[in-house]
Order: sequence, then structure tokens, then C-alpha cells
Amino acid sequence: MSISNPVQKLIQDLEQQRAKEYWERIKRLRARQAEQKKSGEAHEKKQLEYIRSAGIDLKAFEKDEEEDARKLKSHLEQKRSQLISRPKQAPHLIANLGGQLIPPYAGFFPPPDPGEVPPIDPSQIKIKSTQTGHGSGWWDGPGDIARFADVVFSFTPHQSATYSFTAVLAFHGFYVLQADDGWLTSKSAEVHANVFLKAFQFVDRGWKSFPAVIDQEGDNINEFENFDRFLDFADTQDFREGEPVVVTASIEVEAKAIGGGSHAEVNFEDGEANFIQPQGLWVKPPP
Repeated sequence: MSISNPVQKLIQDLEQQRAKEYWERIKRLRARQAEQKKSGEAHEKKQLEYIRSAGIDLKAFEKDEEEDARKLKSHLEQKRSQLISRPKQAPHLIANLGGQLIPPYAGFFPPPDPGEVPPIDPSQIKIKSTQTGHGSGWWDGPGDIARFADVVFSFTPHQSATYSFTAVLAFHGFYVLQADDGWLTSKSAEVHANVFLKAFQFVDRGWKSFPAVIDQEGDNINEFENFDRFLDFADTQDFREGEPVVVTASIEVEAKAIGGGSHAEVNFEDGEANFIQPQGLWVKPPP
């Protein structure tokens, strides 16, 4: 696809390169996951043989596992439907953080397979990660592959100076954590959501990390929580006059559940009320 706008082409090239690195990482991760699964299943089989040789009847254990899975399915059907169908939150006016408010230029979400990465509507970012566990949990299996979406802002400085810039994002979603660890099991559930900020002018300035937006986990846990917050993420960089700046706010979500009857989910996607809304990028001095 031919792109005549130089700023649009710069942004597209940056996102295409990021997606390429993501696909390469996913390829390596899937290969490692296959090895982990094979090793983990062999370890679990050996553990079961040890337990049987110790004279412990596993029928009650297997019955408990089936009951945990049944309870989880029923519990999720009831609780998730309430979180998905909840009413949409009323819009809030963000505080003036000083400088100039730059609206989002575009959003990007890499498709599952290599190819062109088209821009998406940045007004509502829909993203989630979910995983349901299985087995005893005696081996630490891989979590759901981390999902990410990028929100891109752009401006051109009218003077060479040190600029501060703050991305403001409204989070509307929910998370689910379900795990019931026992004396013969090792079950757990965890969810994470993070935002990273990066600037580009001539060269990549590197990612800046922040305290996690969501960071919850437990081995005996039962949480179904709404998550509605306005959060801001700031950085400072020196920029040169007259050359376009691209600022990327990257949103990453990840869920991991270990053991049968366990479930982990962080969801900014399902239902009309659940999404992430980029409010804008405050830049000062005004570009």
C-alpha cells in the first residue's frame, strides 16, 4: 500500500517493525511452550505414580477435580454475564494537565499472523487475555500469550526544547481470578495489565515502564472485579525543532491459570461497557 503522508508512513513503518518483532517472539514462545508442556505432563505422570505407590487412592482426587471444573463453569456463567452486560460508564472530563492536548493519531493491534498491520479506531481499544487451567497444577505451565495494543500520538515541535508529555487513558473493564488450591494440588491464577510509553524522533528513545495498572494473583482466590479508572503516564525528552515526534502508549494484558478449576481473565473487550479509551496526550511546552 502506497502512503504519501510522511508522518503516516513513519508511524506505519514503526508499527510494522514492532509487529515483526512480536511475531518472532511469539514463534519462539510457542516452541518453548510445546517443550514445557511435554516436560510438565511427564512430570505430572511421575508424581501420580509416586502417590499411587504410597497407597493413596486417587479416585477422590479425580472426583474433586471434576467437581472443581463443574463449579468453575457454573460460576463463570453467572458472574461473567453480569460484568459483560454492566451499564456503560458516564464520560468524565479529564483535568487540564498543562500544555497542548494532542488527540490519538491511530491505534494498532497486530493480527495473529505476519502481514500488514492496519490502523484501528483509537477511540475504543478492545483487548483481553484469558486462560482456564487444567490438571493438578504440579507443573508451572505457560500463561496466555500477552496481548498488546498501541495508541500512537504525533506532533512536530516548533522549537528545540525539553518536552514533557503525558498520555491519559480511561480503563473500563473487569478481571476474574478463580483458584482453589488443595493439599494434593498447586493451583493459582494471576492477571496483569501494564502500560509502556516510548518516543521516537530520528531514533527510538526506548520504553518507559510504570507501576502495573492491574497486578493480582493468588492460590486460594475468588475475585470478580470491575475496573474503572482514569490513569496518566508521563515522560520527558529533548526534541528538535521541525521534525515529527511519534509517541506510542502500549497497553499489554496477560492472564495465567494453573490447575483444573482455575481461571484468570483481564477483559477490556466484551460488552459495550468494557474498553480502553485514550483521552489524549498533554504536551508542554505546546508544540
